Amino acid sequence: MGKDPVSEGLSKTIGNNTPVTPDATKVDLSKESLKKNDIKKKLSDKVKDVKETIKKDAKSLGKASTHLAGDALSTIGSAASKLLPKVPFMPSIPSVEVNLEETKEVKKSEPTKEEKPSIINKPAIFFVSGLNLVLSSGEDGLKEMSEAVRGAEHFSWDQEDEAFEAILKRPKEQPVILVGHSLGGDSVVNLSNRLNTLEGGFRKVSLLATLDSVGFDNDIIPTNVEKNLNFISDDDYFFNDGPNIARNTKKSEVINFLRTDTHREIDNENEVQSEIISHIDEVMGEFKHKRQLSRLKDLYSSFK
Repeated sequence: MGKDPVSEGLSKTIGNNTPVTPDATKVDLSKESLKKNDIKKKLSDKVKDVKETIKKDAKSLGKASTHLAGDALSTIGSAASKLLPKVPFMPSIPSVEVNLEETKEVKKSEPTKEEKPSIINKPAIFFVSGLNLVLSSGEDGLKEMSEAVRGAEHFSWDQEDEAFEAILKRPKEQPVILVGHSLGGDSVVNLSNRLNTLEGGFRKVSLLATLDSVGFDNDIIPTNVEKNLNFISDDDYFFNDGPNIARNTKKSEVINFLRTDTHREIDNENEVQSEIISHIDEVMGEFKHKRQLSRLKDLYSSFK
């Protein structure tokens, strides 16, 4: 039998004379496959990013835990040394060892000149943030405040040594203003204590603002601090370490603010930020006024 031309035509076309070719099906399948592969790749990249983020947060938490543990042991040790009676003991006689290698003649090296730190003639207005986890969605209020204050700098709680060195580069007549939240609050109190030593040059701290400090030895404010604003959250009992106390009320003014904000919210609250910025403006205004009076006095003396 011969082939029916109508049937043969229908087998070659469907609908509006659209040829049915196996190639079209392959193209559709390849597009779908590419789409699935693209989704898989994006998911894989996302998983890698999350893993890296968790690793970073784990390191930060580990570092903070070590710091707090050391802080606690130091506080306990200090308290124990005051409570326990002092017992006399015989000092141990160290053994003397002679290293023959060290007795050989050594070429004398020329003494190197110590580089003097470069002076930065501006105020030290430092904002120190606490533990900032990557997975945390909370905003960093201290960083935002540092960007709003002219000449201010931002540090993390674990950059205490860097902040200390930066303060020492400022002339003594320039004001020191320290603001810290959480572990950063602990750091700025530590900085104030370090500045009140021979190494720190017994530097004055014009303003110290602490926001829900986390630590074990930051409640007593040293005598070199002129004013301390201490904001405490009554919502998080784990973080709340109580009000601050001046070591000498004649030299330091301590103002405690009890807040209903949570530990994570307190540095972002408008009232808290406004209070801190207002006091910074007050300190800087007094400093500029005194400097102008000093210049006028020098100018007057030159005409005598």
